[in-house]
Amino acid sequence: IPVPGTHTFNSVEALISASMAGLGIAYLPNFAVREAIGTGTLVFVLDEFVAESGKFSILWPGNRYMLPKLRVFVDFLVEKRVLGE
Repeated sequence: IPVPGTHTFNSVEALISASMAGLGIAYLPNFAVREAIGTGTLVFVLDEFVAESGKFSILWPGNRYMLPKLRVFVDFLVEKRVLGE
C-alpha cells in the first residue's frame, strides 16, 4: 500500500482528530479513544501487530513541590497501569 506522507503531532487530541477525519491510522492509548471506539467513530486495526503497550512519563521541575492535584493524577495513572513509577 503506498503511503503518501506522514504527519507529526504534538498532542493526543490533534492525533485523535486527524484519525477521526480519515487522515490515517494512529497508535493511541485506549483511555484516550474509549468513547470514539464505543461509538464506532474509531475502530481498532492491526491489533495482532502491537507487540508492546506504550508508556507515559510525567515531568515537572525538580525544584518544585508536586501539587496535590498532580499527585492524585499520577496515582490514578499508576493505578490504571498507564504510568510506571
